[in-house]
Amino acid sequence: MLQRIQCKDREEWLAQRYRGIGGSEASAAIGMSPWMSPVELWKLKVGIAQPKDLSGNSAIMQGVAYEPILREFYKAIHPQYEVWYHATDILYQEERPFIFATLDGEIMDETGRFGILEIKTATPNGKAGWEQWSNGNMPQHYYVQVLHQLIATGYEFVSLFACLFSLNGDMTLKSYEIERNEVEEDMAWLLEQEQEFWGYMERNSMPPMPLIL
Repeated sequence: MLQRIQCKDREEWLAQRYRGIGGSEASAAIGMSPWMSPVELWKLKVGIAQPKDLSGNSAIMQGVAYEPILREFYKAIHPQYEVWYHATDILYQEERPFIFATLDGEIMDETGRFGILEIKTATPNGKAGWEQWSNGNMPQHYYVQVLHQLIATGYEFVSLFACLFSLNGDMTLKSYEIERNEVEEDMAWLLEQEQEFWGYMERNSMPPMPLIL
């Protein structure tokens, strides 16, 4: 059963994030993040390391600035959907409180199904970076994030709305639709991996260091 914590402000929301694994942390928990290892995430969760100050990170600042604009644009091009946003709500399943999500938007389609809006901004690096977004694909760590959000919410679908910038400033908008019933196997695999990571948290035992080949 879906549960919702309505935090009164960002400070309370940040404190609640230690309760489990958030969507942006899912790829780190399973060793698929380009920015953080499972060990680094574990150290943050148990309090022996502090989060990096990313307030001056240009990519994050860009994402924060564009998110409300892109959310309104998404609503404009999808008038058949009802879209709402709660910046500091935490959603999770009663039986799995350690897997939670705060969403960029919640959707109800014309049939009454509930879905997830995920907004991304990125500047892909070279040909390889753009290929991660081509042919209906998205970067692997973002795919893990939306699978995690489906697990946390129990919702039926995801709309990922991405604004991609080239080095000369050109913008490309991409939309990706993921149906829950088409990714059940991937979700089951991810749930198993996240449960394994959280087991280290419960035992207060550091996960193994990744092999560097």
